[in-house]
Amino acid sequence: MEKNVRGKVFLVTGGAMGMGKLVAERFARDGARVVIWDMNKDALEKTEAEFKGRGYDVTTYTVDVSDREAVYAAADRVKAEVGQVDVLMNNAGIVRAGHFLDTDDDDNFNTLNINFIAQMWTCKAFLPDMAARNDGHVIALASAAAITPTPGASAYAASKAAVRHWMDTIRWEFKEKGRGGVKFTSVCPSIVRTGMFDGCREPILSPFMEPEKMADKIYQGYHANKTTVMEPFVVKFTPLMAAVLPEPIRYVMGKMLKLNSMFESWVGH
Repeated sequence: MEKNVRGKVFLVTGGAMGMGKLVAERFARDGARVVIWDMNKDALEKTEAEFKGRGYDVTTYTVDVSDREAVYAAADRVKAEVGQVDVLMNNAGIVRAGHFLDTDDDDNFNTLNINFIAQMWTCKAFLPDMAARNDGHVIALASAAAITPTPGASAYAASKAAVRHWMDTIRWEFKEKGRGGVKFTSVCPSIVRTGMFDGCREPILSPFMEPEKMADKIYQGYHANKTTVMEPFVVKFTPLMAAVLPEPIRYVMGKMLKLNSMFESWVGH
């Protein structure tokens, strides 16, 4: 059964463009009160004008989620100006590619900080209210890279693996405390054509996802209270293969399917 999102407060980080914006559109068109955080002020203003032009209820904040104090300060403003958050989507993220020994230390730190640690801060800010009500939902952007080795994007893969395992763990924590009414959904897509992965080679059997289709899958997963949304279809088999197949066979398969080399030509935005 679909949830009624009318009047619910939906907050998305990194929501001025890409997947965050597309999912926000789906909540907004069904009557949710949308709150968008992004550090790109120009893109944020453009999205706000676009949403208001469609009659959507939207409030925007310029927030750098890599800054813990900025996150907590913005969270306080949201609670005072909009209200308690019902659905939190941790979408903000970055991609940096290259062989690990060639990568920059600051790039690796920022990747882990923005893709994973910042999600802890937003959850610390908004989960207590959800726990008190025993109601709410957290959607976290992980990746298929959280499940399978991703040569050429080691810090990115590590950050997404951390998100997925952390979400599974806090879901169990909430259930143990009798707060199973708060739902947690990890999103694990293969590469989505948002610009972040420009230059990547498309692996065999794992076509790149179109953003609109992936946004639909996320929204459907929210309504179905799915613990994990994995797309495209072949990604759904990845956990089973990781559990059953010996590592040497998985490596050869990755090589044959061009998974091991897809980041060699990455250029990003």
